Amino acid sequence: MHKERLIECLAPSDYTYSLDYRKPGLFDGKNRRMGVLTMLFGGKIEEARVLERTVFPDRTLYTKMRIGDESVSLLNFHSITGVGYNKAKGANFASIAEFLHETLDLDFFCCDANEPQVDSIDVNDVKFWKANRKEASLIFGKDNVHHLSDPVQTDFQLFETLPFSYITGKTPRRYDFIYKSDRWKTKRLNFYYDESIKASSDHAMVVGVFDKV
Repeated sequence: MHKERLIECLAPSDYTYSLDYRKPGLFDGKNRRMGVLTMLFGGKIEEARVLERTVFPDRTLYTKMRIGDESVSLLNFHSITGVGYNKAKGANFASIAEFLHETLDLDFFCCDANEPQVDSIDVNDVKFWKANRKEASLIFGKDNVHHLSDPVQTDFQLFETLPFSYITGKTPRRYDFIYKSDRWKTKRLNFYYDESIKASSDHAMVVGVFDKV
């Protein structure tokens, strides 16, 4: 669904869109038109920008917003694929990891990571696709360089078995994530795979509800 249609249907109080900051070029293909949209329902966006040091800035969006008395910051990104971009995927992860490492007040990041190859509740058992293994681990693995955590791995009461958000062939995978800082406690986290497929997506919608600590 196009951005304009989403805005019309959902009527957010404010929004920001990555392709407004890095507009597709005259000869860019469809791969440069896959933007990231952040919508706010009750509140105001105070700052927004893409990550210029990444391979595809247009697939990233940093947003700082005001919700009541709270300032909340968020990074959204959509990873490029290893199949289509080989080692560029890892270079992109490295640039995003740098941002996460340096942005100490970040509250959340959420993404379609196109990783991992093997998921686990135990971060030490997570395995990534070979070409970008080192860089992916900086964000999602045991070598992570940031302060945010994956509720699926840290809030053990949420799931008895690993959730999934995408299926490759016949293999269910969790490619879609919401990470949070310790300022927030996870109230619930839902993966709506069947509903999302029926609505024409190939990934599950992931919905998190978080309370301020």
